[in-house]
Amino acid sequence: MESKKISSALWDRPFIFLNLSFFLVFTNIAFLYLYPLALDAMGSGHHMIGLVMGLFSVAAVLSRPFLGKLVALKGEFRIIFFGMAVSLVASLCYNLLTAFGPGMLLTRVIHGIGFSAFISGGFSLAAKAFHPEKRAEAFGVLGAALMAAVALAPILGEFLIRKWGFHALYMAAAASIILACFAAFMAVTLPSPSLQKNEKSHVKYLPHLKNRSFLFLLISTLIFAHCQSTVPNFLALIATGKGVSSGPFFFVSYSVAILVLLTMGKLIDRCGLLLFLRLPYPLFALGILLIPGMIKSSFFLLPALLYGIGMGLLFTTHNALAAGHGSKDQKPVIMSIFTTVYDTGFITGAVASGWFAHLTSLNILFVACGILGFMGFLIVMMSPINNESFDTS
Repeated sequence: MESKKISSALWDRPFIFLNLSFFLVFTNIAFLYLYPLALDAMGSGHHMIGLVMGLFSVAAVLSRPFLGKLVALKGEFRIIFFGMAVSLVASLCYNLLTAFGPGMLLTRVIHGIGFSAFISGGFSLAAKAFHPEKRAEAFGVLGAALMAAVALAPILGEFLIRKWGFHALYMAAAASIILACFAAFMAVTLPSPSLQKNEKSHVKYLPHLKNRSFLFLLISTLIFAHCQSTVPNFLALIATGKGVSSGPFFFVSYSVAILVLLTMGKLIDRCGLLLFLRLPYPLFALGILLIPGMIKSSFFLLPALLYGIGMGLLFTTHNALAAGHGSKDQKPVIMSIFTTVYDTGFITGAVASGWFAHLTSLNILFVACGILGFMGFLIVMMSPINNESFDTS
């Protein structure tokens, strides 16, 4: 007997609870964005803090191809719940860490693997379950759920730390995973055979990388993710250097992005993914390019609006285009490759951009990042990216 699938109506129970599970898992991750505060309280230097925080992303990226194969062989739900269980254990382990050491590094690696398992299964499930004619709208809602978690969890986490200390933060992170398990269970209570073990699946990555449309989409994804990561990683530094707060920019840009994600999906589905992959790139790039000159002025709203609009539209179109590649049996591999590249951009946006800023300056970093965004625009204009879907029933 097959489970309830996310239907073309979109806003049914499975769709709502799947998005809720994403929101709660990303809430768990966003709570731990405040872990540098705990590390600083333990006396860790900046280089140690960077190592500890970076290990999470490195573990998530390196484990993704293996976990993508497991999704293809074992099914989405087994890997999703495995990832949640691992993330829960890691979240509880933070309570036991009182100083920098092997245990702390191991906890971060385990947490990264758990998160990666959820992403591997969750995005594969979304690619299979979201109706092809409503993919942009569906991924828009999913993106809004992720950004809402990142926007809300740190604020709540800071309150918990002030009121009850870091242990309250870790327990809240653990609680969000437990709630995510219930939400995932409610999304589909009885997995169908197609979502369970598939021993006949041929799990190969290289053939998909030879697809020029998919390959150029990955190049665009890396550029977008790198730029998207550079801004939040270094905005506070450039704002502080100019004597202003970065808070208003963050609030405006992410509020606009969430609004775009929630409202533009239907229009993107109707007018075409390729159009909305190309149109927002200049806005996104210009928004980044204007930050050094306008972050201190009363016109800071302009780059914040441009960046937020571009971020919302580009997140939706990249995810929807990736989900359209391959047959249903190939979705685990396709989305594993796509999310690996996306997460890699977030690593380079922190590490490579930090290195570049050290060699030059923060002003030059943002100008260079804006130029890179325009290069992304040229790539999607001249490349063979298409939105042809190869889904099979």
